[in-house]
Order: sequence, then structure tokens, then C-alpha cells
Amino acid sequence: MQSFEVVVPDLSSSSHPYTITGADCQVLSIELPSQSKAECEPGSMLIMSSDISTTVECGSCSRVCTGESLCKVIYTNQGQDTGFLALTPNFPSKVIPANLSNYGGKLIVKSGAYMAAIGDVKIAADVDCNCCSCCCGGLGFIRQAASGTGTVFLTAGGTVVQKVLAPGEQILVDTNSVVGFQESVEMGIKAAGGCCTCCCGGEGMFNTTLTGPGLVILQSMSFEKYKEAILPKVKLQKGDTALDA
Repeated sequence: MQSFEVVVPDLSSSSHPYTITGADCQVLSIELPSQSKAECEPGSMLIMSSDISTTVECGSCSRVCTGESLCKVIYTNQGQDTGFLALTPNFPSKVIPANLSNYGGKLIVKSGAYMAAIGDVKIAADVDCNCCSCCCGGLGFIRQAASGTGTVFLTAGGTVVQKVLAPGEQILVDTNSVVGFQESVEMGIKAAGGCCTCCCGGEGMFNTTLTGPGLVILQSMSFEKYKEAILPKVKLQKGDTALDA
């Protein structure tokens, strides 16, 4: 893990209009000055000021293809004073803020990773035209592209780490652990090993390759891995209940 750093949002600056609290299943609190707006995926609101109004906007069909709802919720502060809006992810995860202006104005992120945004942020579909990486790289054929100059809030599970890759620097990553990367990063795949390794190594046939330059964000417990961990236990409990009945 040399030169990787755990993602800990820098909230020391008063210029940040948000705070993130909690060790896991975190809460994102956003300060909304009068007439300002924030947007998020449906079902994320935890608590908000009484002067904040709620509207729903339908996006393009590409939002559905990227793993998001067709609609997005817009919160607008209609009052004269600064209000607040608290949001939570729709599954157990951490909240990762990313100021897009610091990353060339665009990040490629995993399908379903988007949670909320403030400022100039557009969520659209990004197509991976490489047959090998789109089928076996873990992000699929259609990925999310967050572009603009505002701040986008992503969700990721477990411990979240990041690294700025040097030009030509390459790392191998578990296919489910990629959260996002800069547009300048090239994604590919590499065989996990020989036949025995692919069948019995637990990593599948391929690992994802990420080649710099640019930022990469990784997670230790993806939602897919989390579901695989608890699903056998849920099935077992249901089977025991059926036997008891």
C-alpha cells in the first residue's frame, strides 16, 4: 500500500459548505444559502430545514443505464437564512467528496456510485468501447461520468483509498474494488493467473489494470462483495425457518 492514502475528507477549511459525520453509514450535511440548490438520488434525505423545498426532475434515459434512478431530487432553500440538508447513502457505505475542478473537470465512476452533488455537476453515461475491459473489468459497458466544476459525492464501502498514478504507472485491482478514476487513467484487464488460479484463487479470471497518469479511488468492501458475504447466511436462516415450520 505504499503511496496509497486513506480517503479522509478535509473539512478543516471553512470554504467547504458540507460536513461528513460517522465512521460508516455516514451522514452528509450540506449548508444551503438562500436560493441555493443541491441534488441527490431518491431516498437519501435524512433531515432538512423547514424552508427547503423539494422538487423532482427527470433526467435522460442514460441515467438508468448508469445504475441510477431516472429521476433526481432537487432541494432548494427558499428561505432568507442559510439552511441545512442531511443526506445518507441508500446502502452501508462511506461518503466520498470530489471537487471536479481539481481533477480536470471529469471523473469516471462505478455504476451506482453517485449519491449527490452541489454546484455545476452533470451525470452522464460513459461508454467503454473495449470489449475485453467492458465485459471483464468490473465497470461494465456503460459507466458513470461526473463532469463539471462542482462537487460530487460518491459512495464506497469499507476502507477507501486513493492514489495519483504517475505517467505509465500501473496497478492491478480486484474488479469489484474500483470506485472511480480520472479520465486520463487507462483501464484494462489482465489474467489473474493460470487455470488453477482462475478457478480456485477467488479473484475470477481477470484483474483490472489501471495505468496512469491520474487519480484512482478504490474500496475494500464493494456492495457486490458485501451481498455475497451475507447472502449465504440469509439463505441458510430461511432454510432453517422452513425446516422448523
